[in-house]
Amino acid sequence: METQVTVIGAGPVGLTLAMDLASRGVDVTVVESRSEDEPADAKCNTVAARTMEIFRRLGVADEVRAAGLADDFTTDVIYCTAIAGEELTRIRLPSRNERLGDDGRSAPGFLDSEWLTPEPVVRVSQFYLNPILYEHARTFDRIKLVPETAFVRYDDSGDGVTATCEKRSGETLTIRSRYLVGCDGASSSVRKQMGVRLLGDAEISKARSSLIRCPAIKDLFSGDPAWMSWVVNPRGSGTIVAIDGDELWLIHRIVSMNRDFESVDRDESIRNVLGVGEDFTWDVVHHQDWTARRMVAARFRDGNVFIAGDAAHIWIPFAGYGMNAGIADCTNLSWMMAAVLNGQAGERLLEAHERERHPITEQVSRLAMGKALEYMDRAQRRSIPKVLESKGFLGRLVRKRLGRQLYDINWPQFACEGLNFGYFYDDSPIVHYDGEQAPSYDMGHATPSTAPGCRLPHFWMEDGRSVYDLLGQGYTLLNLSGEEAGESLAQAFERTGLPLVTLDLPRRPENYAHDYVLARTDQHVAWRGDELPHDPDAFVAHLTCLQPS
Repeated sequence: METQVTVIGAGPVGLTLAMDLASRGVDVTVVESRSEDEPADAKCNTVAARTMEIFRRLGVADEVRAAGLADDFTTDVIYCTAIAGEELTRIRLPSRNERLGDDGRSAPGFLDSEWLTPEPVVRVSQFYLNPILYEHARTFDRIKLVPETAFVRYDDSGDGVTATCEKRSGETLTIRSRYLVGCDGASSSVRKQMGVRLLGDAEISKARSSLIRCPAIKDLFSGDPAWMSWVVNPRGSGTIVAIDGDELWLIHRIVSMNRDFESVDRDESIRNVLGVGEDFTWDVVHHQDWTARRMVAARFRDGNVFIAGDAAHIWIPFAGYGMNAGIADCTNLSWMMAAVLNGQAGERLLEAHERERHPITEQVSRLAMGKALEYMDRAQRRSIPKVLESKGFLGRLVRKRLGRQLYDINWPQFACEGLNFGYFYDDSPIVHYDGEQAPSYDMGHATPSTAPGCRLPHFWMEDGRSVYDLLGQGYTLLNLSGEEAGESLAQAFERTGLPLVTLDLPRRPENYAHDYVLARTDQHVAWRGDELPHDPDAFVAHLTCLQPS
């Protein structure tokens, strides 16, 4: 089989990579060991705003937003002594009905209502997300999906990669492509063959997770049912996630690092976080024991072979950003790879991928780990007094104080503006820097900026469209000068085969101080200035890694 790019793994990262490449005219073959009708994992339950912006470009955002929870099911997060116990605090978040106003924009009154984005966060499980992406990938003529086929090995000849795979029938499948990308998860066979080590913190915490079917859980809540419930009590701690808002629930129970998994009784630990007796029953759909880690691959590339997503980094699932960071990886890679394959950029352009993404992976993983350790330090069993569950005055006082602490610690992970919009590329070989330092960020806060390397600040056009809807497949020049931009820069881009889209804006949006801003297709600023480049061919050559003609 011949193709341009082989993708190993049809999870959200691999499928998004394939769709983004196909949308740019690249032929992709996606190899997946599971069958098409095998249920997806339920471990990831947040699609970040930044990811939704990508899905918007790929034409699948509306379907993702409509999946999973019922329209009126709140996405509140609560901290409690048990589902049937005392509520300690509640982080108020909207249902789908509350999320968007009549104009399609975020409704006011929530922690993330003022974010500069056309696509707010969506709380939907991978259980629903993966089938949606898989079916959407079928609509791309340039994507070939190959299920029930296991990746065995690859051979990189320098001018291309040959992947050897094995179908369930025992038949050997050989795929020849220019590039291969391993999106095959934390135990990635591609990464192992590359000989790349994972570096970082190998063990942070352990958990027993069970996806169960139990409609009765919804009636246990003392207040409104919550999308996510964090339980702390003297017997243990855990998290319950509403998958469909009715009968499917994902339940994590924390296991002490000095204990093995089997020492925590599966059923008893579920009853402890639910706050129910032995007569309460449920059906187990799936069970998994796992260890939370913060590990980042030493490198993301070896010749013509790349890794992305969990194959490249694993971290504790605070803020729900593991899958989302993987999707950010692949959309950073895809536009560069497509430009090279389409003859619009030099091979050296691909060096920018690791230069940009590896430092961000380190930053984001440490932010997530730091917040997780802060929570665990406060919510460990030994620090939870028995009086927490008392009905008396002292119990109420302890719950109120602990609830306030838990709210302050945790709201940033559920309104993580910084993780979505704050990160920037400060050492990229294809960004024209101007000496201004990009604003700092933390998990919950970001400052919009057009400093080169930052995310292009979002704004709505006068006709109601998002500026992101108007970005080209390569570069887009936002002209705020009030004058004609001229043809010299556009002609320099045209000579590379990478057309430049120019947006003449009648007004200067907030957060924009320069007459010209050049945005990449992945929404990062490549350059800005009050005058256009004096040597446009050299300027474009820097961006595309092509020698000026």
